[in-house]
Amino acid sequence: MNSNKKSTPFSRVLDNLDKKYSNFDGDGYEEPYYDYIEGAPQENVKIYQADPYQIVVQNLDKVNALKATLFGNDKFLLKPNFGSPVGIQITIGQPGVDYVELLQQTSTKPFSTQFMRIESENKLQITKFITVHQKDANGNWFQRPMNMQQFKSAYQNQENMLDAPINEHVDGSTYWEVEIEPETRVFYTIFPLYKVDTSGTLKGHEPIKTFAPARVNTGGLVLPNPQKVLKRG
Repeated sequence: MNSNKKSTPFSRVLDNLDKKYSNFDGDGYEEPYYDYIEGAPQENVKIYQADPYQIVVQNLDKVNALKATLFGNDKFLLKPNFGSPVGIQITIGQPGVDYVELLQQTSTKPFSTQFMRIESENKLQITKFITVHQKDANGNWFQRPMNMQQFKSAYQNQENMLDAPINEHVDGSTYWEVEIEPETRVFYTIFPLYKVDTSGTLKGHEPIKTFAPARVNTGGLVLPNPQKVLKRG
């Protein structure tokens, strides 16, 4: 018997099986890269490529600008129009998905963002401030405006589109407020960087999913590097 012969680690065998059958568990849209990051919260962290969340917000009022509320499941789930005034319509760009499904998912599967693309035929809309609100059950309050104008870049030549490498945390207590111009529709395409999915552990997956940089043409923008962000935590 050759004692120098190296055996394949059992963990690597499991990884090979996971690669082969990863699309059989209902999460096939999150295609794993199987890259590994040293210094991460978990060892051997897989990097996934996921479809972004696309939220479509429309102001049907012909005269008045209206303030739309995005997210905020804990506060607005049972409120009329999920906290937005009459005249604001919020839908999801992905076929077969309702906004309320994304709203509730933020409580069970919170995520942090790496990149957001804003698109609208009304060029005044894309640089509107977005105010981030967070409040916990103890009454601790956090509020901060996101100045979208700062993301205007010489590399972005389209007036009706804005690419923003934002790093925000979204859970059930988080909500965003943004003023929507009259008769305006705007698309917010949000790419996650991390997503908590504790139910995935029942399938042998990590409780925190890490996503690769957004697959979009970002010109001269530099997107967050998952390895660097993980080391900070």
